[in-house]
Amino acid sequence: MAKEASFCHVFLSFKGETRNNFTCFLHEALKAQGFVAFMDKNDIHVGDEVDLTIKEGIRNSMSAIIVFSQNYAYSTWCLDELVLILERKKNSRYFIMPIFYEVEIRDIRHQLGNYGVALEKHSVRHSHKVEKWREALAEVGNIFGEHVQGLQSTFIQNTVNLFREKLAAKFPECRLPTVRSTELQGSSSSSFLRRGPSDDKVILYTTSVNNGLGANGLVKANLVSGNVVFEERNCSKEPKYLIELQELVGNDKVRFPMVVVNGKDLCGEEEVEGLEDFQGMAKLKATLNILYAGQMQMESISNYMKTTSSILGWDEKRF
Repeated sequence: MAKEASFCHVFLSFKGETRNNFTCFLHEALKAQGFVAFMDKNDIHVGDEVDLTIKEGIRNSMSAIIVFSQNYAYSTWCLDELVLILERKKNSRYFIMPIFYEVEIRDIRHQLGNYGVALEKHSVRHSHKVEKWREALAEVGNIFGEHVQGLQSTFIQNTVNLFREKLAAKFPECRLPTVRSTELQGSSSSSFLRRGPSDDKVILYTTSVNNGLGANGLVKANLVSGNVVFEERNCSKEPKYLIELQELVGNDKVRFPMVVVNGKDLCGEEEVEGLEDFQGMAKLKATLNILYAGQMQMESISNYMKTTSSILGWDEKRF
């Protein structure tokens, strides 16, 4: 990172595997409510020691949210972060919110499963650190946390609300960012102001392909950054959702991912009513239209190849 870390409300500790399918959405939701959240932008780190910027990020934060995932303990970087976070917590009001993403708390507390395997692997090169890492995992495993379950967007919104409550309780003298919408003018923090979630029914239809990443990830990030409450329906896992989508927009107009607002395709021919407060509407529509244009181009190429193979007598299974 180019510049040194400065004050932040919360430091996010996570393994790169959750960056694009959970942590970035949590980060955007925190920002949308005016919180300053430190999120490392690097996936791969050179060397065994924690970067100075990371140390400063932990030192200058008021709290930490730790996203424990299956491979968290395979990263010596994450384990060193964890030790520093727990040290920061000692003799201060610094608080920690663990989040368990597709991992059981007992695996962390007792170093079972991937956590046990990872520490055994580290013992070859980092024997002088393993015991401290074990102690840190056991300690944090006894702190009350939240399991990621249900609709992810709802879980993230609830997590941000819980974070606000904890921060207010730990630091009652500090003025928290406002989430009122508003018509407040001339405020130095006006860039952080957002409207609360509307009553619009927003559904994101996706498929299993690149779920949470790629095209789906782009659309999700745009919705989350705009503080839009939405439900994701995966048509590959639940065929009934595909039938539902075909009935809504017509079989020949189905593309993925698709955003349906109050029963209408956001990029369809009909005018959509709703999401008036969503400032990222133009960006979201542009993103979807670019994705659809790319899909149509690929379909045209595929149809051309099939037609050519039929004319020339080639085996179309090759294509």
